[in-house]
Amino acid sequence: MKNIEKIISKFKIKKNLHIRYGDLDTFKHVNNKSYLSFLEDARIYYFEKVINFDLKKLDFETVVARIEISYHYPIKIEDKVIAYIRCCKIGSKSLDLETIIVKNDNKIVAKSKVTLVSFDIKNEKSTKNNLNSVKLIREFEKNSNL
Repeated sequence: MKNIEKIISKFKIKKNLHIRYGDLDTFKHVNNKSYLSFLEDARIYYFEKVINFDLKKLDFETVVARIEISYHYPIKIEDKVIAYIRCCKIGSKSLDLETIIVKNDNKIVAKSKVTLVSFDIKNEKSTKNNLNSVKLIREFEKNSNL
């Protein structure tokens, strides 16, 4: 238990995840496709809290460039599940979000890293990160090496 507390202490944002019947597969545990939705919910929540992202405006212009997920244990419908999210790297045009998913407060069931690239939709090309967003993320994650 102490090891998990040390790990999650690095994360300032946490989000409760809700398991739905449609998330389950024939083995009665959460299907791997549902983790992508969990990660999306977690990163939107992160940006709402850290850079005041307004979901109604859809003005945060990034695209997902890469998703890595390591699965450790299954999740069942009765499990209480929490995602812990943090920004672990900021580049000039991208940033990485690390997420760990924990069930029943003591078991890491999955770890993920998502790379987002800032994107100019009009010109259909990558662009520099928004400096205000970078500033807000760095201030929020001030104890890390971003």
